[in-house]
Amino acid sequence: MTLNHTYYMSLAILEAQKGLGFTNPNPAVGAVIVKDGIIISTGFHAKAGEDHAERDAIKKASPEKLQGATLYSTLQPCCHHGKTPPCTDIIIQSGIKTVIYGSSDIDERVKDISDQILLSNGIEVISGILKNECDQINTIYFFNKQYKRPFIIMKAAMTLDGKIATQSNDSKWISNEKSRAIVQKIRSRINAIAVGGKTFQIDKPRLNCRLPGYEHKTIHKIVFSNTAEQLSNEIIINNELSNSSETFLQKCNENSIDSILVEGGSGVYTWFLENNLVDQLYLFYKPSFMGKGINICNTTTNEAIGQLNEFLIKDSQVIDNNLLLILERRDLKYSLEL
Repeated sequence: MTLNHTYYMSLAILEAQKGLGFTNPNPAVGAVIVKDGIIISTGFHAKAGEDHAERDAIKKASPEKLQGATLYSTLQPCCHHGKTPPCTDIIIQSGIKTVIYGSSDIDERVKDISDQILLSNGIEVISGILKNECDQINTIYFFNKQYKRPFIIMKAAMTLDGKIATQSNDSKWISNEKSRAIVQKIRSRINAIAVGGKTFQIDKPRLNCRLPGYEHKTIHKIVFSNTAEQLSNEIIINNELSNSSETFLQKCNENSIDSILVEGGSGVYTWFLENNLVDQLYLFYKPSFMGKGINICNTTTNEAIGQLNEFLIKDSQVIDNNLLLILERRDLKYSLEL
């Protein structure tokens, strides 16, 4: 049975991955329903506000087949009313007799409550199947729930002497095409990109995801500017909002921003680093020296080596003669894997 549990949960993980990047700030969840060793239905959470994976799978199955069936879910079923009804309700009504899940939810509305609701209605509950694999799907979700702030990734392309552009603001292209493809993968997972007003006006970046299937994914644009006009998906961060990290994070929470990719320029990089808000870094190095140019960071707060915030080197890769360094804060509990 343990081998069967692992197999069916691995299929549920594949279902969950279909929603990655589209469900924020909700978790990506997959579900598989099995009866007598036969898969009768699968489902996944496609987008925030739409059916959760368990409800999606149950609605796809015929009622008679659900009687006595087993539901596999990558995440503990919810038991609270949000934009959709509780999944525990439809599970109980369906006639499913066993619920097996991988990750335990840390949402206080679900934790220690969902299982008891199912058990009190005669439904067997088994947890922790492929837990690590299921947890990894929702790194951003767990981080956001625990710390009540977005998971923040900083990416930058630079020369070996830390220059992100020439003095005339020419930066295309410091990184190569394969390196830029990695950035698109990061964009597929987050729901906001932060840039400076100058970068926004000079480079006129689209700030979208260009991976196949993600072209219409909604990504909020966080623009640090005192003059830019707010459009549909833009959140303008003026001096008042950037005065402290608290006011900035409050604005993010108000807009359901659970993850941010910081893309520059120098002033924005410096602000996030000085406020100790960077959780993970993707640094792409071109093996060249620029000399005079625009530095990646211009902080003036460090007067001694002992004051420097040292990141942990998680990985390094050579990508078509670019060097990629992946760094993390040392106390990072939830690490995003692409």
